[in-house]
Amino acid sequence: MKKIFVLIAALLISAPAFAAIDTWFNTNPYKNYDKEITLQKIHNDVYEKDGIKIEKNIFKFDYSYKEGVPYEYILTNNTDQDLLLKGVDSDYHANKNITRKSHWTRVNVRNLKYWQTYVPFVDDYYGFKSTREQTPYLYDFPKNHTLKKGENLRILAMGLHLDKMQNLTFIFNDSNGNDLKITF
Repeated sequence: MKKIFVLIAALLISAPAFAAIDTWFNTNPYKNYDKEITLQKIHNDVYEKDGIKIEKNIFKFDYSYKEGVPYEYILTNNTDQDLLLKGVDSDYHANKNITRKSHWTRVNVRNLKYWQTYVPFVDDYYGFKSTREQTPYLYDFPKNHTLKKGENLRILAMGLHLDKMQNLTFIFNDSNGNDLKITF
């Protein structure tokens, strides 16, 4: 019996450690999301400098509003050369960033403090709708993605701060080998 408790304790302790490593069971690689977003837009902001345009849209979840805030970033390369997006860094997002940090386990823990999680059929109904709504926003951030001249890249992110706006740091590398970091 002690062996079972030790095994369960080891699994619970090691789960956050495994979340930071690219393994086969927790890797959720970046996918381009082509569908239209039907959520309510609550904020829009644009950054444009040196031929790089970044548009930030912030939405509000219909069912998962207590678990995170959905962000949409549209990167446009208006320079005369190709840009390499080496990665994206963030402080407190559910997406896995370039430093391999992810806070996706906090999304599940945050859900446990609401009464819907303890009522059997209510949890199934709202849990399904919530999971379906969050899924496009939980993919890892892109790494080593080449933006051709005039090309767009759409990145969806789920910020975990519910009461303040969050920023991402985009790390670019141009054809001359110069690094460029944009925090927006």
